[in-house]
Amino acid sequence: MTRDNTLPAVCPGDIFCTANPMWLGRAINFVQKVWADDAESKYSHSGIIVNKWGTTMESLWRVENQNIFKAYKGKPVLIGRHMDMTPITFVSGKKNVEPHYKDFYPFYRLFLFMIPPLARNISLGRVVCSELTAKFLVGAGIMSHYKGVNPDFLADMIRQYKKWRIVYEGVF
Repeated sequence: MTRDNTLPAVCPGDIFCTANPMWLGRAINFVQKVWADDAESKYSHSGIIVNKWGTTMESLWRVENQNIFKAYKGKPVLIGRHMDMTPITFVSGKKNVEPHYKDFYPFYRLFLFMIPPLARNISLGRVVCSELTAKFLVGAGIMSHYKGVNPDFLADMIRQYKKWRIVYEGVF
């Protein structure tokens, strides 16, 4: 929540990263930390916010929707907004990821992230959560690649790249 205990105002096209404290999230953070330039990794999951009410599109067991404020209540969340995200770029980005809707999560791909060049070159048409988010940004004209992108990369991008703004970071 924000300082006045209200939920942050989100917009279609915002992206988010969150921490999964379970074994899978810890394993993802361990691998990300090994390959990270800053040797840090806090967030192990990411997704796209598709409306002002906080509905998400994200790769869970399947690519599906849920509400960010309910699903991640009590968990660390980082929400970012790119300055060039408009209703038109949002629609373009969403069209780029809509074919993945209801796809099952490609758990086999997680092993490829242990050696990033493998994750960047072997996909078999399936995307993990952060690649879905990055593929949305590619469709919106904001990023140039999505294969092999991990949640830590997206979090660092939100924090460090010029055209990104942190909408919220904290616990709802």
